Amino acid sequence: MNIRFISLVLLMIFIFFWEVSSKNSLNIPTASEVFSTFIELVKNDVLPQAILNSLCRFFIGLGIGVFFAILIGLILGYFTKIELLFEPFIQFLRPISPIAWLPLVVLLFGIGEFGAIFVISIAVFFPMLTLCISGVRHINPTLLMMAKNLGAKPYFIFKDIIIPGAFLHIATGLKLAASIAWIHLVAAEMLGIQSGLGYLILDGRNILRTDIVIVAIISIGFLGYAIYLLFSYFEKLILKKLGGL
Repeated sequence: MNIRFISLVLLMIFIFFWEVSSKNSLNIPTASEVFSTFIELVKNDVLPQAILNSLCRFFIGLGIGVFFAILIGLILGYFTKIELLFEPFIQFLRPISPIAWLPLVVLLFGIGEFGAIFVISIAVFFPMLTLCISGVRHINPTLLMMAKNLGAKPYFIFKDIIIPGAFLHIATGLKLAASIAWIHLVAAEMLGIQSGLGYLILDGRNILRTDIVIVAIISIGFLGYAIYLLFSYFEKLILKKLGGL
């Protein structure tokens, strides 16, 4: 039997038991009530607007974090002495939770988009930085030595050897970075933003609308899964392309 069909059946069973068990509950809405709230939020443009705001922050923060991680990671991976110079700073900053920066950012810059985007960027920066450095280190040293002996300039070494050689690690890390970015986005919106899915959860809590909270949580899960599938697809395309080279 098809695995996806079994998963669908299990989902239907879960929804059925949810509907039945919460019929007489004062705190937990039924599945049908949550679905009605979903339709209401879509018709009122509340949910689409929240999703759009969250996705915009997600892609901006992810793009900034990944860009600087790749740029700095390639440099540190190639120039070992520079990496040794900055390693204490990296190891000091890396364990700090990205969410821990948010109160400081809010105090310095106020509540707004900057705080959420900063949290996302810093969340994906260090994992991608580590993968980029590792990717450069896995390049065959003989290739680099031959290029230097033949008088290749640093620009061409980076363009023709370093970037292609580390690209496999970068492509693999993008899916991980996307998941990390999505998780921290929702947390950032719950702490310092007045829009988005994270804020919708808080808003539902403040007005004692458990159904709105559940709709927002389910939306976060579905979008997170869609993002995972999207980046998994791109990862497979890249790996297939590299495998054919």
